[in-house]
Amino acid sequence: MSFQTHPTYLDFETSNQPFAARLGTCMDAIVQNRPLHARFLNTLSMMEHMGSRRIMMTQSNAGLGQETLKHMSEEVRHAFFFKRQADKMAGRPMDYAESDMLAAPFARMYIKRLVSYIALDVKDEAEPLRVAYLYMSMIIEFRAVWSFELFQKSLDGAGVKVSLKSLLAEEQGHLAEMEENLANLDVGTSERIIRFLAKERVLFERLLGRLEAAVGKAS
Repeated sequence: MSFQTHPTYLDFETSNQPFAARLGTCMDAIVQNRPLHARFLNTLSMMEHMGSRRIMMTQSNAGLGQETLKHMSEEVRHAFFFKRQADKMAGRPMDYAESDMLAAPFARMYIKRLVSYIALDVKDEAEPLRVAYLYMSMIIEFRAVWSFELFQKSLDGAGVKVSLKSLLAEEQGHLAEMEENLANLDVGTSERIIRFLAKERVLFERLLGRLEAAVGKAS
């Protein structure tokens, strides 16, 4: 199977259909509970911050270009966007402490374990940090676009005036950029992407389960 026939976003959406109802139900409950909603927004902020920090730590070299800087700045902006919404929802400044987030250990674990898995797989490439960054970003953007679309439906359904339109557009742009860069480096393989998506799915299901448990506990 060539890189050109790797799973598309539509394939991702179809394969994750069993999770869509679960996450939608969970988010519906979250947006109708102001304290939970604030903590969820703060968790999203923390995850976006982890993403921007990872880009800064692994891509700050002599070859750093405009595209990567733009990606980094957009991830920082996303972290700020969710943080601002969280603070507004809570009526106070929120911290990245477990008490101010939902399923925080599993949210961190989701990112850290996926990073470790991908980094180990590509360690023998000529530019392992660059290749890991591209793959990691691509896999995360699949989940981000899917999740944010569901989140927007929950927000609209609850009449919450928060728009994720610009964030979604940027995440979709990142997805296309990572695919193009992997193809240009001639390291992109559909076999790898399928394995990485399978690993991400396992980690996401664990996180989703913890989010559901947190919502159930607060009900």
